[in-house]
Amino acid sequence: MNKILSVSLLTTSLLASSTGIIHAEEKPVKEPKLKQTAEYQQLQTLQGQSKELNIELKAQGEKNKAMWDSFRGDIPQEVRDTVKAALAELKPLREENKNLSAQLKEAKQAKDKEKVASIKAALEANHQTIEAKLAPIADEVAQVKEGHKNLKEPLAEVKPIRDAKKANKDEAQQVKQEIKDIITSAKESFKNGDAAWQSSLNDAIDLTEQLNALKSEILSQKTTIYETLK
Repeated sequence: MNKILSVSLLTTSLLASSTGIIHAEEKPVKEPKLKQTAEYQQLQTLQGQSKELNIELKAQGEKNKAMWDSFRGDIPQEVRDTVKAALAELKPLREENKNLSAQLKEAKQAKDKEKVASIKAALEANHQTIEAKLAPIADEVAQVKEGHKNLKEPLAEVKPIRDAKKANKDEAQQVKQEIKDIITSAKESFKNGDAAWQSSLNDAIDLTEQLNALKSEILSQKTTIYETLK
């Protein structure tokens, strides 16, 4: 009886062990997270380089700003801000005057005396409003105008580089948005088990390399502007 019981216990034990081994073998391998993939890590490396370029761009931008300020002369920031705010407030009136001037030309061609008189009155009213707004800050406006006059020659000298830099900045902004959209799409694909995440991340990698190349070119252009103005 004891022998039969011992054999029964041994058999049960072996079956339990075998079942555990089977379950252990059947347990699925845990998939890596998106951030653990080689593609994502490569992208992060490039993004790190992009951040370093941002630091360099900011530093060079501050040097360039100081250089431009030296051309403007000793105009306090408060004065520039005051004039800028006043001009921004008057911008709608200036735009309206442009439209009225075009209408005045048409009215004169049509020999519509009544309309000509009406448009001239509107233009004069706007002109008086603009003068009344700028009169209290006439000295500040004069300072800013003088500063702009000092900038005319150096601006003309570096205009081609500045235009090219602006084009690169616009393109970089577009590429940056594309990267953001692609990464969002890759994350969604990975979450849903769609293999498209891999090609999406590869696209993001290519675009980030393109973005870094644009930033490097912009940095070079900023440096060239600074060296030209020195």
